[in-house]
Amino acid sequence: MPPEAANCLSADQVSHALVRDFAGVVCLALLCLLTGLGFNWLRSSPLPLSYRLPEQRLATELTQLVDAPAYSLVDLDAIGLDEFHHMVESRNALIIDARAGSFYRVGHVPGAINLSRQNFAQDYLRLRPTLDRSKAVPVAVYCSGGECHDSRMVASALISLGFSNVKIFTGGWTAWTQAAEPPVR
Repeated sequence: MPPEAANCLSADQVSHALVRDFAGVVCLALLCLLTGLGFNWLRSSPLPLSYRLPEQRLATELTQLVDAPAYSLVDLDAIGLDEFHHMVESRNALIIDARAGSFYRVGHVPGAINLSRQNFAQDYLRLRPTLDRSKAVPVAVYCSGGECHDSRMVASALISLGFSNVKIFTGGWTAWTQAAEPPVR
């Protein structure tokens, strides 16, 4: 048999070799994919499997930040009605109402902005330009007062986000209105 004939493969043989090679490549790709997914799953902070916009990632991080358990909240400075009233009157502080938007719309402290615990991520993103400009000014956070912890949670989140002078008005909305202070509607 001439040497040229020995090098010729039949169409069936070529087809079988291509299928075998393609199956090998597919198996190798699947093995690599599964290995990568396994290593990602074992990481302390796995990479997301789908792309999320920076705003979406920030909203998730903000939600996790404000939903921190009570035991991990930072110690905060509490202020009374007189100091809170002075901060409101002087207008040199950022006053934050941590109550739900529905309560804020019924009435709030003059000059207060609504950064509710329930919608913290959404409210923070909406108010971000104002908040970023106010990181160095005194901040007073209030909620309903009494057993309400929303102001503590929001204040702790703000401190984690770089605010340096955050205080809690523990009397909250209840103490403000009982002192016959005028609400804004």
